Amino acid sequence: MIFRATQKAASKLRVTCSAITDSYPSMVEWYCNVIAVRRRQFLLFTHAPSLFSLWTPAAGLNCDEFGAMFRRRAIDTLNGYGFSSGDAARIIDDGPDVFAKAVDRRVIGSMVDYGKMLRHAVDYEGGLEQLGPRAMNDIANECPMSMIGMETPVGNLRQMLRRRDTA
Repeated sequence: MIFRATQKAASKLRVTCSAITDSYPSMVEWYCNVIAVRRRQFLLFTHAPSLFSLWTPAAGLNCDEFGAMFRRRAIDTLNGYGFSSGDAARIIDDGPDVFAKAVDRRVIGSMVDYGKMLRHAVDYEGGLEQLGPRAMNDIANECPMSMIGMETPVGNLRQMLRRRDTA
């Protein structure tokens, strides 16, 4: 699995990122950023090709348990959106994990937008306590994004997996 970490995420996890550069994102490539919402830190994971995303609290996390925590949360989130275990296995591998520098500004920009949308939703709803994990993930996954042709990330991921099934 390739985790493309922003400088904030690499610092939080205390990892050194290698300089892997590919022109096209891999199906097992996820971006990771740290975003603060009302003085709480969250990790935002975004699947590079589809922009499918999930949020998880960043408190108390260390590098040793990072991969297992990500896989557990990602599979639970994908199952919650109706994806099968086979679908999850196509975008989440068993490792080894590699940390690389975040390089695609379009993905990073989308993640910044997701952070702003989450902050707005938290303010509108009256606090983080009012938003469950699914509602937080919906903010990113149900929003049309220009990078993927104004598709929603969850719809785009479904299309990508279907295309690979027929190929």
